[in-house]
Amino acid sequence: MSAVKTLLMVVGLYLAYWTVRAIYRIYFHPLSRYPGSKIAAASSAWYEWYWNFHRTGELLFEIERQHQRHGPVIRIGPEDLHVNDPEIFQDVTRVGSRFLKDAKFYNFITFPGTSIGETDPVAHRIRRQVLTPAFSPNRVQELAPFVKKQADKLMSRFKVFATSSTPVNFNAASKAFTMDVISKILFGQEVGCLDEKDFRNDFVRYIREAFEMGWTATAFPTLTKFSLSIPVWISKKIFPIPIMIFKEKCMDLVDSYLERRNNSSPESFPEDTMSVVIDMVIDPAAAKGHIVPTSDQLSEEIIMLLSAGNDTTSDALIIGIYQICRHPEVLGRLEDELTKAFPNIEDTDAINYENTKDLSFLNAVIKEILRISNPLPGRLPRVVPHDGYKMYEHHVPAGTALNFSIHLLNRHPDIWSNPTHFNPDRWLQPDSTKLDKHMATFYNGTRQCLGKHLAWCEMYIIIANLFRRFHLTIHDTTDADMAWVDLLLVHFQGKPFQLLLMQKES
Repeated sequence: MSAVKTLLMVVGLYLAYWTVRAIYRIYFHPLSRYPGSKIAAASSAWYEWYWNFHRTGELLFEIERQHQRHGPVIRIGPEDLHVNDPEIFQDVTRVGSRFLKDAKFYNFITFPGTSIGETDPVAHRIRRQVLTPAFSPNRVQELAPFVKKQADKLMSRFKVFATSSTPVNFNAASKAFTMDVISKILFGQEVGCLDEKDFRNDFVRYIREAFEMGWTATAFPTLTKFSLSIPVWISKKIFPIPIMIFKEKCMDLVDSYLERRNNSSPESFPEDTMSVVIDMVIDPAAAKGHIVPTSDQLSEEIIMLLSAGNDTTSDALIIGIYQICRHPEVLGRLEDELTKAFPNIEDTDAINYENTKDLSFLNAVIKEILRISNPLPGRLPRVVPHDGYKMYEHHVPAGTALNFSIHLLNRHPDIWSNPTHFNPDRWLQPDSTKLDKHMATFYNGTRQCLGKHLAWCEMYIIIANLFRRFHLTIHDTTDADMAWVDLLLVHFQGKPFQLLLMQKES
């Protein structure tokens, strides 16, 4: 038999296999009762490639359209369902739930074994116990003066822009602020974004470039597995993945910190240059069962925390400030509350975490920002446990991934009236505790976001100082500029959001 005939036979057998498998998945698979794309049912890879790679991060919006056509449960893969039901989300993510993170998803978009990427509940619980003290409410209270110091540095920069009537690139400014805060927590020193003329820094660029690749890993799973299996130096030459460059830079900072720490006596190592995170993670006694990670693993944990602590809060601030400025009634009420709380505009020290966190309208504004911005908008799959799951009177087999999207949950019409409208008043109604329960921004249960208290602290301080000290006007920015796609994190489509600032007089 000639080589050509052999090749044709192999190709024919593969096509026959693929066709039979596709027919089974579409018409006879246990999930075949659920509506959705037939292409997705046959092959999630092709569906993923088209909507998230070819169409660049639009799968979330296609899923939204499918829900509008077919209802709360749709099929988005051979073994994947997407569920848009707040009550099911609450049940699946409650404390004590036996639903686990889907390893075949998270191993592609995170570093396995990190606090975000770990899928084993026991290992995750141990790592969580190690890290929680670094982000606890008490620790955030201790960090608040530093956050305020960074906010004041940003306000000083804004004062220069206001004096010259020059618009501010608020996208860059907000990311500079959150990067200097989280880098101080992780490395013991800020990386200095707020000192840069254009608020730029390599670390902000590395994160942006890494996430601009978005869903490449899930769109090309075989290629990704291959690139991760070969030595790093070869992978860098053939597949120069930005996240690996980012990892190298983080390793340099981690090694630099450990060298300073190890070569200093406790008396000569200033407390304000300590990294509570690194010190805890390398402490074998930090939690029962904790295994100190290698330098490589430690850098991977730092990358996950650095990315989560920078882009999520900064994107929420970008969307939030834009929405406040677009709604004059919200802007006016916020400024009135801040003026009453801080009548002496010269006393900027008073506009701090302690004095802002109990302001009722500011709280409502921040909650509405967190609801409508959802900086981690897309799928977060959980795997059905071994005994299956009953959903709408149907048995869902073990191993099925139930996907939930914060963007949809935070706009579900059963919970949120007029869900696309920016309306802080919804949080001031007598039944607003129901809304608190269903806010999905920080997720739920034992996998709830570690840094949520820090995020609140940053938002209290920045929003209060910005709107008490300056008049803000949107400059050369439209709704089209603020449109975004889902590249794991929010990725804005248009020009950077620009603000014109005018300093308020006493």
